[in-house]
Amino acid sequence: MGRAIVSRWRPVVGAVLGASLTASVAGCTTADPGLRESTRPASGAVVAPGVTFTPVDPGPAPTLTVPPRRAGEVARVVVTRDGPGKAFRNVPGEAVAAGRTYTVEVACAAARSATGTTYAIYDAAPGTWGHGEPLYSRPFACDGTVQRTVDLGLPAGPVQIDVRGLPADATAAYAVIRPE
Repeated sequence: MGRAIVSRWRPVVGAVLGASLTASVAGCTTADPGLRESTRPASGAVVAPGVTFTPVDPGPAPTLTVPPRRAGEVARVVVTRDGPGKAFRNVPGEAVAAGRTYTVEVACAAARSATGTTYAIYDAAPGTWGHGEPLYSRPFACDGTVQRTVDLGLPAGPVQIDVRGLPADATAAYAVIRPE
């Protein structure tokens, strides 16, 4: 007898639960006017966003003038365009003097302004060329402007400077270490 009663009520309970679920979901979405969602514009017309496919012409790269060598210059690197690649010319100078501060001057020119370029100063003692961690490194923009790092203390002895991360369209770059 108990089994027949449960079987009769099962469809009724399912219908009541389904109806209450539907009502609560509908109530949640329509209770707050900010939650309404429209599937078509009010005017009835579909409006596409404005898109242009005009290529961006980067224009000519800024012209860089590499500063002349000065007395006491510690190191420099000059980068020029060499066909599809770049040519790096490292010029050693005098050794860093103990207790003296230095200025690093860097610049880079490319058709489009870019970030991600860095300069790094390395120990240049015999046998260390291109090995080890930099003594100092700093990012700079490749946008044609001259940027300076001042009051830089370096360990005594020979050092070298290098630039990394030049953009593919870079036409020139340089980095120079001079005493202040």
